[in-house]
Amino acid sequence: MLGICGGFYMRNTSFGSHLGNKLFAAYKAFQKGKLENYKLVLIVRDDLGMSRGKIAAQCSHASVMAYKNATLYNPEAAQLWEAYAQAKVVLKTDNEKSLLALYEAAKTNGICASLVCDAGRTEVASGSKTVIAIGPGPKDAIDKITGHLKLL
Repeated sequence: MLGICGGFYMRNTSFGSHLGNKLFAAYKAFQKGKLENYKLVLIVRDDLGMSRGKIAAQCSHASVMAYKNATLYNPEAAQLWEAYAQAKVVLKTDNEKSLLALYEAAKTNGICASLVCDAGRTEVASGSKTVIAIGPGPKDAIDKITGHLKLL
């Protein structure tokens, strides 16, 4: 009886539904032989001299954008990323040119990418390209694009 009540509770709550979706995504991946690690990489422009708080805010914008894009354009990657603990890595690059090159490389390789342009209300000029998010996607595919970058 406890199992039946527990199952009913889990199935009819937000938590239970969310957990069920994660488990189902992992099961689908296992069936397709696609059981691999998924991650999201955030790449910050190091030349802008942003404070830690500004970097945190820009990375938050990038994470939300990346997740929304993935749910729209690659829902399977979004589900698998959720199922694998939502791994995130923050890296740095030297300038806008290299940031945009990484953005284009991700798009060319079929990986979701999101670009954050600042509103210019605090530390950087309006329209400054501050951070990109690559993924969520397969770890190996993202590492081919970002593996040479250093941690922030």
